Amino acid sequence: MNYFLEMKKITKSFNGNIVLKDVDLFVRKGEVHALVGENGAGKSTLMKILAGVMQPDTGEIFIDGKRQVLNNPKQAQDVGISMIFQDINLFPDLTVAENIFLQRIPLKRIGLLKLIDWKKIHKDTEKYLKYMGLNFKPQTSVKSLSVGEQKFVEIIRAMFQKAKIIIMDEPTTALTERETCQLFEVIRDVKKLGVTVIFISHRLDEVTKIADSLTILRDGKVVETGIAQNLDLNHIVKMMAGKEVEDRYPKLNVKLGKEVLKVENLGYNDRIKDISFSLRSGEILGITGLSGAGRRTLARTIFGINRPFEGKIFINDRVFRNMTPDLAIKNGLCYVTGIVAGEGLILKMAVPSNITLTNLNRVSHKGILINTEELKAARDFIKRLEIRAEETDIVQNLSGGSQKKLLFAKWLFANARIMMIEDPTTGIDISSKVDIYNIINELVRSGVAIILISSDLPELIGMCDRIMVMYNGEIKKEFSRSEATQEKLLFYASGGEDSKRTQTNINKK
Repeated sequence: MNYFLEMKKITKSFNGNIVLKDVDLFVRKGEVHALVGENGAGKSTLMKILAGVMQPDTGEIFIDGKRQVLNNPKQAQDVGISMIFQDINLFPDLTVAENIFLQRIPLKRIGLLKLIDWKKIHKDTEKYLKYMGLNFKPQTSVKSLSVGEQKFVEIIRAMFQKAKIIIMDEPTTALTERETCQLFEVIRDVKKLGVTVIFISHRLDEVTKIADSLTILRDGKVVETGIAQNLDLNHIVKMMAGKEVEDRYPKLNVKLGKEVLKVENLGYNDRIKDISFSLRSGEILGITGLSGAGRRTLARTIFGINRPFEGKIFINDRVFRNMTPDLAIKNGLCYVTGIVAGEGLILKMAVPSNITLTNLNRVSHKGILINTEELKAARDFIKRLEIRAEETDIVQNLSGGSQKKLLFAKWLFANARIMMIEDPTTGIDISSKVDIYNIINELVRSGVAIILISSDLPELIGMCDRIMVMYNGEIKKEFSRSEATQEKLLFYASGGEDSKRTQTNINKK
């Protein structure tokens, strides 16, 4: 059988640790080929080799029957390979159009001068945005866009570069349900043009919807390749983990304590409006909504990043009309951001330094850091949270699941009792997700109150006591765990209104 892409016997090791061992990947032209496996299985490393970011120790790559040597990303791009990384890879201070055309700027000649053809740039960008169903302008600054919108800009950039192979590493992690459907329509259209898509995702329900074929990696080796539709979801999970994963949402029923957090008529810069709710110790309150609904703005306002705000925040009955992150931390309130790089962790620092960063006084004496105390604290949290890391490891070398656990360690070290957790399982495998849920269970068992901000609706329904739906900066609806369904949550997240007819139809779902 003829394959458009062939990666043969790819082996890669770091510091003597084998990450990939004799991996074979064969992909047909114009198909969506899913690459799945647990964190640390080698998926991203394999794709970085294909994209020219890394070079294999041994192995060969063939594209359309021709052997390729890809020593850098430019060489990969020249043969038609484009990679959309899991972390946003745009210039935030440039416009949408500038980011898309940065590497291929069209020029026009006026006399002896060659000038940038801004008219063509903006016209072509507008055409792409319209095709994607996006309602912002080519001149919009990227930093003003939501994470989901930025992801679409990256996808447009890859399409514009006329790629023959587009690698998408966890492309839906920052997307809402509606945006994911949009993306899938784009992928199907791209397939019709003969473009090959390699799709890396931990959301296996998405894999079975969009992929034609599938390769499963475990511990750096291929354990199975097949037609995606022929592989049962439970079988895929078992092959990824090497074991059965029985309970994906291990929710504990915990007796709720006293009210520890309350917000009254909270507003910020017209991005969130008149929001009021309360939270009790041991409770998990879910917050969801589509991209731009205000979930992230709400968390950042409560934590004191966005200020000044309207309304009042109460922590253990103490009222705050002005909040700062330092004040929040001192009162046991923390914000576990969903953006690991740049916000959550310092990737080029070692594990211990990241853990102790929120409470340096605990490992210092008279302003001097005591290294032995810091290492002792790090060992404790690595063991308690079962983080796959050594004390000397640099954070950027850890798997996604380990980085997520490290975020929890960082805030537990600060003695947080109220935790706002944003997208805690985005981009990690099922086994690691269950590990995170069990950490959350232990937290609520000890009386910690949790706000779980997520676009993963099954996760919210499976783990939360209550769920609030946001739309256009407001709380649109609230459900108890027993009332919530995906259909109801999506209805109100999309701006649906209560009426006898709609309520009857929703309740039938």
